[in-house]
Amino acid sequence: MEQSSACGSSNTNSPQGEELCLVCNDVSTGYHYGTPSCNGCKTFFRRTIMKNQKFTCHYDGNCLIDKSVRCACRHCRFNKCLAVGMRRDAIQQNRDPIGYTKRTRRYPPVKQIDISSPSISNPGSSSPLNIVSPILSQPKLEGNYEDEIFNDLCRVEKYINPLRNSDYIISKSIVHSLLVPSIFHNPEFIRNLDMNPKISDAIRPAVAMDHADCHEKDWSIMTEWAKTIKVYNRLDASDQLALLHHSAITHPSLIQCFYSIDKGPDILVFPNGTYCDRNPDDTRPPGFHRKKLRVFDYLMKPMRDLKIDMNEFAAIKGIFFLNPDADDISTPEAREMISSARHQLADSLYRYMLNTYGPERGSHRYGKVLLLGPSIATLAVEMKETVVVADFFEQVCFSPLAREMLLGIYNNSRSDHHDHNHIPSVSDTNNVGVQGGNKLDFSNVSA
Repeated sequence: MEQSSACGSSNTNSPQGEELCLVCNDVSTGYHYGTPSCNGCKTFFRRTIMKNQKFTCHYDGNCLIDKSVRCACRHCRFNKCLAVGMRRDAIQQNRDPIGYTKRTRRYPPVKQIDISSPSISNPGSSSPLNIVSPILSQPKLEGNYEDEIFNDLCRVEKYINPLRNSDYIISKSIVHSLLVPSIFHNPEFIRNLDMNPKISDAIRPAVAMDHADCHEKDWSIMTEWAKTIKVYNRLDASDQLALLHHSAITHPSLIQCFYSIDKGPDILVFPNGTYCDRNPDDTRPPGFHRKKLRVFDYLMKPMRDLKIDMNEFAAIKGIFFLNPDADDISTPEAREMISSARHQLADSLYRYMLNTYGPERGSHRYGKVLLLGPSIATLAVEMKETVVVADFFEQVCFSPLAREMLLGIYNNSRSDHHDHNHIPSVSDTNNVGVQGGNKLDFSNVSA
């Protein structure tokens, strides 16, 4: 760490006369633990000491640490903190509680869905998700609670496409589905899932029914996937529904682009082997065709150009799903919970890219991924308008599940168009899946 020491002993004043953090050269907020440092490095040093964390450098132990890439290597960042004079003994255990204390004190008790099966990330769980070998082709981010959500999503992602290509029977109601544990927490389901299903080739152009069937399966799987996210399970049911509604258009589009067989830049293949291309589809309203072209140009093409791997895709889905600005989130506290989890996941994705591609390529790649955000937001707004118009003029006969996901209408009556806040009482909570011809009843899932 000779380089780090040299950096730390250089001039600590900026041209404007501001004192700089000796660790990352950001603007210092004062002397913390004996050294001029910024709030970020102060908090990082305190958390590392108090949680007795150990880090590993994936390179030569002499990574560059500055404000643009200070989160890239925590091993070298901590060593630099020590090298520039931060003192372990300056941390007082009784005065420096660890964690997001200001935030957590603001959280009121929120309703939790009772999930009796074990958590995916619980080391003591008997769930198959814990005993399968890690899916990360690169070394996973070293044990730190900040990367827990990233590692959890990477584990689950392994099962998404096999489930899409299975005979899984979708839930007919998202409200119904939220009342039972995720199928990804069910050992019997995982054991019976064919991890190498035969994927149908492009056999014929998709018609309206093929689009509807594919979207309904992806919505159902999205709901099961969301229930594996810890922060999601801590939200009230109304906030859980709000996040699902917010992603009802974009989430299936992301999944379909990523998992489609590559038959060229102008063909998207569904799991049943049907495909859509740039040709207009007379069975669907014109607005749906415009959405399809936007998906080709602004989602599928950049994702394929970047060659996004499964772990990056798992994080990207989570980042776009955990949107604190989604309509109808009930409280500021709920938005704060969602925002905090989203930031943790974004930081983990950034570290993963830097560890995998190096600081320069990783930063560039991360920026390109973030540029998908505006395209997704525009797609969602335009498509929502198309859906509302199509429903109003009865251009499309939406299924009950589609009406729940796209319009927030929880019954089959068209007269209740505007009663979007009415959530029916569901007494029958059976959630049945089929795999390999065997019915699996998930109504009473237990560990």
